[in-house]
Amino acid sequence: MITENQILFSTETDENGYFEFKGQLLSEKDKLYRIHSNINTIKGLQLVSDNEKSNYHNFIFSNQDTIYFPKSGNNWFSGSQNSNLADKEWGKLKSFEAQLEKNNAQIKNKEAQQQAVNDFAEKVKSYTEKSIKHPLLKLLAFSDIKRNDYNIKNDFEKDEAFYDAVSNSLKNYYGEASYYLQYQDELSKISNVILQQKYAFQRTLNYFLVFLLLVLAVISALQFKRLKLLKPKQNQFGVSNLTLTNQEEKIAKLILEDKANKEIADELFISLSTVKTHIRNLYAKLDVANRHELAAKLKNHPWD
Repeated sequence: MITENQILFSTETDENGYFEFKGQLLSEKDKLYRIHSNINTIKGLQLVSDNEKSNYHNFIFSNQDTIYFPKSGNNWFSGSQNSNLADKEWGKLKSFEAQLEKNNAQIKNKEAQQQAVNDFAEKVKSYTEKSIKHPLLKLLAFSDIKRNDYNIKNDFEKDEAFYDAVSNSLKNYYGEASYYLQYQDELSKISNVILQQKYAFQRTLNYFLVFLLLVLAVISALQFKRLKLLKPKQNQFGVSNLTLTNQEEKIAKLILEDKANKEIADELFISLSTVKTHIRNLYAKLDVANRHELAAKLKNHPWD
C-alpha cells in the first residue's frame, strides 16, 4: 500500500494516454524510484502486478537521465527505455536471479529447497563481488538475498567482509544518507542477535564452570575427610607392626617419659652419640621429624 506522503510528484495522462515529467526534479545521484498509476481511485493507491496486469515499475534514475515508457496494454510501464547505466546493470542482475529461481522452482523437498536458497545466496554474492560496482545494486542484491529466507546471521558471522564492503561502498557514494543508514540498521540488528547469543552461551558456560568447581570442591572435601579418617588407622597399623630393637624400645620409652638425651645416656650407660644414633633410627622407622611427632605415634604402641 502506498501512502500520500511517499509521492514525490504526480501528473495526469492526456486524452491519448501519454504523460510527461520535465525539469530537475530528482537527486543528482542514482536512486531507486517507482512510477505508479491508479487502477481504481476509489480503492486508493494500490500496487498490482500479476500475469494479467501491472500498474507500476521500479527503476534507478538521476537528474542526468531520461526514461521513456512506450504505450502498452495492461502491463503498464513495460518496455521502458532508461538511459541510466545502473538501471541497465540492475536488469542484468534481475535476469541472473530470475534464472536461478527458475532452476529452483521445481524443487519440492524441504532440505533441497533450503540448499537451493543457500546456493541462490552464494551465487548472487559471487555475482555481486565480481560484476557489480554500483553501491545501490549491491544493496538491492543484499535485499534479494535477505528476502529469500537466507540465514543472513550465519553468513554474516562467516563472511563479515562482504557485508562491510557493501556498507563502505554505500557510505562513499551516498554519505550518511538513508540508504547507508538503513543498511547499517540491518547490520546492527544482525550484530545484536549474534552478541546476545554469544552472551547467552558465555553465561551458560560460566554457570557450568561454577557448578563444576562446586562439584570438584565437594569431592575434594569428601576425599580429604576420608583421608583424614584413614590416616590414624594407617598410623596405628604401621606402629603396631613396627619392629624395634631392644635398645630402641628402651630409648623410646624414656623419650615418652620426657627424658633428655643426656639423661637417657646416663640411665642406659651408653654414650650420648649412641643415644643420638638410636633416636635418628627411630625417626627414620617412624617417619617423624621430632620428639613430639615420635611421642604421638608411640603413645598407643603395644609394648612387650
